Amino acid sequence: MSILSAYLQKSGGDSDRLVSCRTLYAAVIALLIANAVATKAGQQIAYLGLPGAIASGLGFSWVFWLCAALCIRLALTSDEAPARPLDLWALGACVVAAMVPVSPISSLAATALGLFALWRGDERRRAAGMVLLAIAVQLLWSRLLMLVFAAPIANLDAHLVGLITQIPVRGNLIPFADGVRAMAIEEGCTSVQNASIALMLFVAIVRTFRPRPAGSEIFYLLGAFLSVVAINTTRLSLMAQSLAAFQALHGAAGFTVINLIITVNGLAWAALSVRREIFD
Repeated sequence: MSILSAYLQKSGGDSDRLVSCRTLYAAVIALLIANAVATKAGQQIAYLGLPGAIASGLGFSWVFWLCAALCIRLALTSDEAPARPLDLWALGACVVAAMVPVSPISSLAATALGLFALWRGDERRRAAGMVLLAIAVQLLWSRLLMLVFAAPIANLDAHLVGLITQIPVRGNLIPFADGVRAMAIEEGCTSVQNASIALMLFVAIVRTFRPRPAGSEIFYLLGAFLSVVAINTTRLSLMAQSLAAFQALHGAAGFTVINLIITVNGLAWAALSVRREIFD
């Protein structure tokens, strides 16, 4: 690595173009994301076949892929500058991490690279770092949070539903309003999982239109989070009405509709936050 750094310092303009920071950052970000999703994408391809897996987003929502593309675009549009030795060491370490065939390792490396970009980058590279951190939250940290706090989070969602429906709940179990059976709130149905998607989309859209953060963003982000909690609680409350309602809203069609609503909601809050940048 030191030999390469010495070469870059001596070579001048042509080497700067060949190993510019923005090209390297974009390539390493793409590599980390690709490795982080490889296992799940491979499972989808094995289960659905390649056309079906692509149509379903390779196991991830299309919001995820949009955010990944915006993150890479931000890195590619950052300042054209030669890669410095510290950048090369950091990016090299991330490449090594991406070679490990364990998805969480790449997500952890993406977190480190996002923090490094916030420390070392120009305005647009720092923006890419923020989006990369939001992607890492969706891929890794929200899942770790659920591993540690799954029970209390699911119980909280259940009690919110109980307050709305006036149905007594026990832990994460909610009896159906018609008195037939009960439903259990599991990890994938909690507000935290949906909120992590909303956070990722909000950060990606806002940083694309306004790379430098503004103080007002926190209020719009809080609005996006609370509205996702409200949407998810409403969905769970409707599911708790009967077994038939549960099957309808928990099926593929219901899942598609709720994802669409959450996506539009996240886009609306992000658009409100950067309305001046979009329309002025």
